[in-house]
Amino acid sequence: MNEIIVPVDLTEEEKEILAVFSKRQFLIVFPSLFVSLALLVFVSIPFLDGWVDGIIRFIFAILILGGSVALAYIKLDKHEQYLSEFFVTKFKFFKSQKVYHS
Repeated sequence: MNEIIVPVDLTEEEKEILAVFSKRQFLIVFPSLFVSLALLVFVSIPFLDGWVDGIIRFIFAILILGGSVALAYIKLDKHEQYLSEFFVTKFKFFKSQKVYHS
């Protein structure tokens, strides 16, 4: 009997939404997508008109989307966490009470 063993990688997130996004990635990327689109369409920067206003809003939208995609997809192998989980862990550490011995 020839058995074929198929390795299953349990460390990967299951892609549940459109076979592209996991729930965590979806909840990080899509709200920022709507925020950046609202920034482009509805928000105007005071005291700026025309091309300058549009270029600055476009740059802000790209930065928001780039940051959210980085949080959703970049995995830090050293810490075995995604970037979003790493920032949450860092924030909890800085907010926690520490005991210093002298």
